[in-house]
Amino acid sequence: MVGNAQQRSSTARLDSSAWQSVGVGSWAEQEEEITGRRDKNRSGPGFLLTREEFQDFRLTLLFWISAGGSSSILLREPRRKWGPAGDDQPGAGANRGYEIAINYHDSENPTGAIWNIQKPKKLAGGEGQWNELEIICRGPELRVTIAGQKINRFDQLRVQPGVIGFKIPETAPDDMVVRFQDVVISSAP
Repeated sequence: MVGNAQQRSSTARLDSSAWQSVGVGSWAEQEEEITGRRDKNRSGPGFLLTREEFQDFRLTLLFWISAGGSSSILLREPRRKWGPAGDDQPGAGANRGYEIAINYHDSENPTGAIWNIQKPKKLAGGEGQWNELEIICRGPELRVTIAGQKINRFDQLRVQPGVIGFKIPETAPDDMVVRFQDVVISSAP
């Protein structure tokens, strides 16, 4: 069933009925934050995904990423049997969803980019600090705002239900940390 996100919210709680971990990332709840780290002892990316699917929604949160870190947010990722490699990974394959980059060092997909589709108009926020993020998905339109600045708008999305999630890429530095706070999913305005 697709969530309509009417005033529904998901705060930073790792309730196993609301979230599922896929791959090898290390996810923990610490002081009302979702904290992600790369598992140094295992190779591959790590994902934390909602169990519920959403089509049109507004996602707001605060994110913090360590210097040199790399992460992303997955949107409208179709539910399927996921695996840790190749096209079985969330965010991979022909019918994958969309990915919003969090990376202040990647010139191809910098923070706010719609991964391999469209770069942001400018960079906003920064490493080692809390950054406000708003993502709105409505029909074929996607809007990304960071630190109150509208940095990306794209209006050619496939309209499909899917999960929302966080990613730690395999290429993230071993000591990288990403934190998410005040995660709220609600109806798209």
